[in-house]
Amino acid sequence: MEAEASIDKISVKDYLATERKSDTKHEYIDGIIKPMSGASYFHTLICGNIIRILGSFVLKQNITIHGSDLRVAAREGSRYYYPDVVLIKEEPNFTDHQFDTVMNPHIVIEVLSESTEGYDRGDKFQSYRMLESLQAYVLVAQDKPLVEVFTRDAETNQWVLSEARDLESHVQLPLLKEKLVLSDIYAKVKFPAK
Repeated sequence: MEAEASIDKISVKDYLATERKSDTKHEYIDGIIKPMSGASYFHTLICGNIIRILGSFVLKQNITIHGSDLRVAAREGSRYYYPDVVLIKEEPNFTDHQFDTVMNPHIVIEVLSESTEGYDRGDKFQSYRMLESLQAYVLVAQDKPLVEVFTRDAETNQWVLSEARDLESHVQLPLLKEKLVLSDIYAKVKFPAK
């Protein structure tokens, strides 16, 4: 019988102290630090498109939009993530006086890649669902036009899926009056040949 390799876990306090000095980003999952890889050209293009579009929607509302440098604390502070796009309604609830980690995202958007899709759909989404503030979790494919919106039903607290699968279609996000059109999300994106 082989002995299991032991993994040294670190505290949240040590993680945050190290992360705030680091040139690279790391997620924190129950004491284990997970380095983040760089993003592809089309991943960053899609994120930029989403931030630009949503920014025009919320210009006169009490909603802020943030890119992947804002950290989100989930699962009662035992998980820390860097979502691709975060929307926060009204005032952010920070973990401490450093103002770099929030606990109350209202909408989280992740652009999927081959290496992260299973994680984004599974364990990460499960962690985000524990945040009472979260109203929608959005998954955006980068290899084809596909946007999936998981919205929390206010009465039942169940998550309901709606999706759009072609460039002419759109999705509706909570908090926003305007619809998010897929042709805008995927502007200048070249999909791989099938």
